[in-house]
Amino acid sequence: MKNEDVISLFDSYADDLYRFAVSFVQSKHDAEDVVQEVFLKLLSKKVLLDKRFEKAYLMTMTANKCRDLLRSSARKTSVDLESNEWQLQYYEGFSDHNKEVFDELMRLEDTYRVPIYLAYYEGYSYKEISKILDISESAVGMRIKRGKEQLKIKLEEES
Repeated sequence: MKNEDVISLFDSYADDLYRFAVSFVQSKHDAEDVVQEVFLKLLSKKVLLDKRFEKAYLMTMTANKCRDLLRSSARKTSVDLESNEWQLQYYEGFSDHNKEVFDELMRLEDTYRVPIYLAYYEGYSYKEISKILDISESAVGMRIKRGKEQLKIKLEEES
């Protein structure tokens, strides 16, 4: 891919990919590394992206890089969500209730957190999420349903 094309993609999608990576790996620094790796890989590959699907392709690459990172032996430490300042960027315009919901969402395991994030914060359809995460549409629906049930229980406990 040409440098100009990658720069254009970076300008268009880097923030979205970063927010997605943060929600996936729950670390600001790891998310920055993931996004950087995605764009470096684009520079080294000869890829022709269809304009209609370039964001979905980049989200899929980001999801794969996040999975690789989470599986790596170097990343076997737990992350203290309370100490992460990255959540503040999502809080702009949130009501107190929405902040509470977002905080609880970020505490869910990634199996449920990531599909819910993609559906409700990024606006993807179940079909698009299934392609990004390489799972069936019914699995997406079930993960979102179960994740929402867990969120409901946790939010009721706090009330």
